[in-house]
Amino acid sequence: MNPTYKGSIELLRDFWEGRSASFEKDYGMRQKGIFKLVKETATFIDGKVVLELGCGPGIVAGLYPKKADVIGLDFSLLMLKRAKRRLREVILGDSLGLPFQNEVFGVVTCFFMASDYAAKASILREAFRVVETEGVFLYADYSPEDEHWILRREVQPALGDSCDIHIEGDKELSETLENVGFSVDGLRYIRFDAEFRLERYVRSRAEFQRLKEVNQSLWRRLKTCVANGRIEREFILLIGRK
Repeated sequence: MNPTYKGSIELLRDFWEGRSASFEKDYGMRQKGIFKLVKETATFIDGKVVLELGCGPGIVAGLYPKKADVIGLDFSLLMLKRAKRRLREVILGDSLGLPFQNEVFGVVTCFFMASDYAAKASILREAFRVVETEGVFLYADYSPEDEHWILRREVQPALGDSCDIHIEGDKELSETLENVGFSVDGLRYIRFDAEFRLERYVRSRAEFQRLKEVNQSLWRRLKTCVANGRIEREFILLIGRK
């Protein structure tokens, strides 16, 4: 398991700076889902000026249609250095206070970033501000039914660690989008399977045995996943319009 942050923006930034290299190495855990997500959103993005919030190393935005003019924004300098290999333009900035004028982007995307924040409304308000009238906001994140995060959110506390990720369901997310001004024009689920690797959940065999002592039911679930070699993953995609 990776070290966790404790909630402040500064510590969150430090957390991702420290994960800039390992983040790309673990891309395979989401790869099939990301390909499906890009396919689902390509028609909205193609030929548009696109702002990618929390672009990280640019893995997702680098798959967008060639005719899209994509700007990647992230608060991690190390992530942006990696994103430069994939994107035409990257900008160091904070999604809570975007460094852009009003209504300048045809499309704003926010993929797998907002779950770092318990309160997402400020991010979505900024997205609403900078997207053009009749523009599109594409939001994707982990579903409450994503087996990977179900396990992580149970295993880490059982072993005395925190798991600072804030995953919401489609109803809560739709209400938040509508409250900041977007109309929700579409809701889709991206489902796929992924390889199960025990080291994503426990640091060692000794820790795995300790889990057996503190929560035998959870330990048996992990044993079943080890035997199957796969887990079921699910993303939520919301399509908002201004």
